[in-house]
Amino acid sequence: MTRRKTIGFDRRLALDWLEATASRVAAGDSLEDLRAGMWEYLEGKVSGDKFNSDRGKTMTVLTRIWGKVPAAVEPLKPRAVAAFQASKARDHLALHWAMAIASYPVFSDVAATAGRLLTLQDSFSLAQLTKRMVAQWSERPVLVKSTQRIIRSLVDWGALTDTETKGVYARAPKSLPVTKEIAVLLCEALLLDNEHHSLPANQLLDHPAIFPFTHLLTIAELREEPVFDIHRQGIDGDMIELRYPQAPHAMPEG
Repeated sequence: MTRRKTIGFDRRLALDWLEATASRVAAGDSLEDLRAGMWEYLEGKVSGDKFNSDRGKTMTVLTRIWGKVPAAVEPLKPRAVAAFQASKARDHLALHWAMAIASYPVFSDVAATAGRLLTLQDSFSLAQLTKRMVAQWSERPVLVKSTQRIIRSLVDWGALTDTETKGVYARAPKSLPVTKEIAVLLCEALLLDNEHHSLPANQLLDHPAIFPFTHLLTIAELREEPVFDIHRQGIDGDMIELRYPQAPHAMPEG
């Protein structure tokens, strides 16, 4: 199954919910304990007392980002958890972003579409972005809802800002610099999201899906990372590929 058949990420997520989820995983919670803990954490924040309620669906999205990740993302998860434990709170957004890209292709595509629009203009409308997402995913009500909720999440996280015009969004005033280690994880997530697990180096290092962040990672540094293979392509191009064996993609529920 192609990664881009199931949407899954259709909830608006607060950043502190992601922090709570990642913190529990970093503390060693089992999947059962993680789910029980996040169910309790979300009480009063999201409505519902059934698994198929808003609270249950929100818990599922959070768990799929940091807990029960798709099979192909399992090699990334322990390094992301270790980076979460070792980094400062200001660096955590990039780690949540990497895990969301790797686990949910719809998140990756919304972020990339927003990034591309912001390279062309100072702001974009939700209608512009939704039109481009429909062209990629086909038109379905859940996609429209998902796109809207992901964009609102990005505003809540400080990656985008509202403008004076309702439904129009701009880039955050400042980009967030990330360390080399976190930049490597972002690159790994982008390759996991790619159907062929490979991208030209220039496209990977300047990928629109990571538009809120800046890094100084170079191709020479990527060559030193054991998770990547680099192949020459053409006269002056390098192709970056994931080295570790790829498990079949296990898609999120919902």
